[in-house]
Amino acid sequence: MNPTKSDVHSNVWLCNKTGGFRMTFQRVKRMAAAASVMVAAGALPILVASPASATQGACSNYVARHGYFAGPKVKAACGHEHHPIGASPLCLAGLLSIRVDMATAQRACTLA
Repeated sequence: MNPTKSDVHSNVWLCNKTGGFRMTFQRVKRMAAAASVMVAAGALPILVASPASATQGACSNYVARHGYFAGPKVKAACGHEHHPIGASPLCLAGLLSIRVDMATAQRACTLA
């Protein structure tokens, strides 16, 4: 049994093979909205997750591998958040103030 023109216009979906249950358009919209909320709730923590603490360690380790002492000043400089465009100006200023060369500081701060 195919849906008639009046069934289509009244937003009713008839399924003959499962015993003829009726699913209204409103119910389909609610189910789709609920599914999209569940997907968004699952993806939200991934999208807005704070940077891992390993990035500060990667910055500090990079500075240490290039012959500098990775003490509290290096860790404080590497603790500034990473900018999507490049190195954090606060990180660069912190590393340059303790006389880390510019090339090493730029690369380390892009890791932070």
